[in-house]
Amino acid sequence: MGIFSRLRLWWRRGWARPHFWLGQAHCYRGNATGDLRAYQRAVASYARALKWDPTWTEVCLERGVLFWRELHIPRQAVAELSEALRLDPQLYGALFNRGVAYQQLREYERAVADFRAYLEVGEDPYWREYAAKMVEVLGD
Repeated sequence: MGIFSRLRLWWRRGWARPHFWLGQAHCYRGNATGDLRAYQRAVASYARALKWDPTWTEVCLERGVLFWRELHIPRQAVAELSEALRLDPQLYGALFNRGVAYQQLREYERAVADFRAYLEVGEDPYWREYAAKMVEVLGD
């Protein structure tokens, strides 16, 4: 990557960061108050961050979690988390959360596949336990 490409990337990420942090602030406000509009503002802020840096996988992960957990739009969560995994196949949190979104959609085979895949690579003991329980409950 040449110097100008690196400078352009650095510049774009610089513009994306304030939108990401604003999205985080809206999430915290939504968590504190239960205000659905705060979550919607967070999604909009994350979208602006992705406009500046479409490869920022953490933003995709945050949006995906918001879609299934707070906004109850699991189909959109699956799309967002799949994009995060496309950008970074080692983003194991996206794999786990996509499994939860599939579970909400009652697409149990896909949910179990994601939970099993997470069990192969994920390290967080709490989420591993949850994934194992879901494989037991939803699987075969």
